[in-house]
Amino acid sequence: MSAPSTRPLLSLYRAIYAAGVTATLLVAGFGLWTGLSLRSWPVALVSVAVAGLLVLAVRRRLTEFRSRRHLPGPKPSFFLGNMSDLLLHGHGGRHESLQALHDEYGPLVRFHAAWGSAPFVSLSYVSPNLLRKELDSHRRADRTVLSRSLMGMAGGELHQTHRQVIAPSMTFRGVSERGYVLKDVSDRYVDKWKHVDEGYEGLQSDLRDWSVNCLSAFLFGDDWDVGADLHAYHRALSAIEEEVSFRAFHPFFVRWVFPRRRRRVRAAYHRVAAELGEVVTRREQRIPAACPAHGATGAAAATGGDLLDRVTRAPWSAEDRVEELMSLILGGADPMSYVLSQALVMLSLDPHVQEKARKTIEASSSCAQEGDPGPDPYVRNIVYETLRMFPPVPFSAKFSDERAVVEQGMSIPPGTVIMWMKNAVGKNPEIFREAERFNPDRFDPERFPADGEKRNDTISSFLPFGAGPRHCVGNRLAEQQCIVLLTEILKNFHVVPLRHIKVQFHSTISVVPSAVPVRLVPR
Repeated sequence: MSAPSTRPLLSLYRAIYAAGVTATLLVAGFGLWTGLSLRSWPVALVSVAVAGLLVLAVRRRLTEFRSRRHLPGPKPSFFLGNMSDLLLHGHGGRHESLQALHDEYGPLVRFHAAWGSAPFVSLSYVSPNLLRKELDSHRRADRTVLSRSLMGMAGGELHQTHRQVIAPSMTFRGVSERGYVLKDVSDRYVDKWKHVDEGYEGLQSDLRDWSVNCLSAFLFGDDWDVGADLHAYHRALSAIEEEVSFRAFHPFFVRWVFPRRRRRVRAAYHRVAAELGEVVTRREQRIPAACPAHGATGAAAATGGDLLDRVTRAPWSAEDRVEELMSLILGGADPMSYVLSQALVMLSLDPHVQEKARKTIEASSSCAQEGDPGPDPYVRNIVYETLRMFPPVPFSAKFSDERAVVEQGMSIPPGTVIMWMKNAVGKNPEIFREAERFNPDRFDPERFPADGEKRNDTISSFLPFGAGPRHCVGNRLAEQQCIVLLTEILKNFHVVPLRHIKVQFHSTISVVPSAVPVRLVPR
């Protein structure tokens, strides 16, 4: 049974499918009758071909069901597959629906998307198959909006070329060299929070602004307009995220049957593209293409400047540059603000972890001989533990048209999207001891497993940033961004819970909370 808000939508989809099948049969039947009556054989043959294509599509759908019926999962309907199960908690609660399916059917769950879309298998564990190079990331929905970027393009030479341009700025060294940018932005927000009153309700909005400003300042340097209208910018980014998320699990025709949504995402795309286009233009005017900085090669090209320098040097079109920058902002803004919000909530409920973190931060600072002591290991563990329990992107997916995959002793046919449900992975008691407990110490590399158990408490056990050649290119930046702000908050504030605030969560590409139920009390 689907959520009440989605039932009219599912009924509309069924009606569209039924109307399409009926119209095809009527057109084919009328054409065949006309062709035979008038002895117009081309018309008759075309009509037979149209009917034949429909029959083939029906047979393919039935074959899809038969070839996967050995896999555990709910019974599908012909037109919509298991959409009603997936939308049990509404479009924004798909991660909850998938968790419920895993609770009922076990670590591997098969579910079918609407007719015309590939079927899915969801895993509640990280499989070695996810690291196989021949499995590409499933980017069907991203490709309809961001086809020029790493988010949307298929794997291959073009994807590798784009990644080679971006990756050097996202290495541990590249992020560390520009870590001062993250601290400068974080310090501005920490200073703001020191001067707000007890009833301040803007923390969630501030975290989203902080995330966008951190990413943009890191990626674009001085060419980012810190006075930009971030609220309008957020609305546009959210509209793009929502549309990509919507298209990922809904029938293929949603791009055309909802013109208002289509106009909305186009307007949002142009809004963000205009902002980023101005950023690129400012950089090109400040450092023209003829400047030696743009002709740098070798080590100078690999390490010089920020990412925007590398993008403006790349032999891409203006549209390629803007869309790639857009994908980097989309991929990091809401996910990292969500991680920070959940980390603050968990810290507010555990004063012991708060105090331990402060002591390790102070110890790291006092032991540093000079300059920045670097990220505190315990704060990094807090970020990892938050990612384990509250993954900002609830699921990632792999796909292959050619190779079958074996999981749990069962063969998964080619053409199946294989995804891992990160919420279920992170809270799987067979992987993590006391999985429901917030315990950053589990990621301490010096901790020894109890009773000779195999150690699973590593970030590789739940892959929050994806897997294989297409893992998140900005994972180092994302980690460091969260560590820097969390460190500054712990140094300057006590994090206190606000238990009277009710929080609702909405899932698009990432999870977005309606509020952060904590108060930052200056120390």
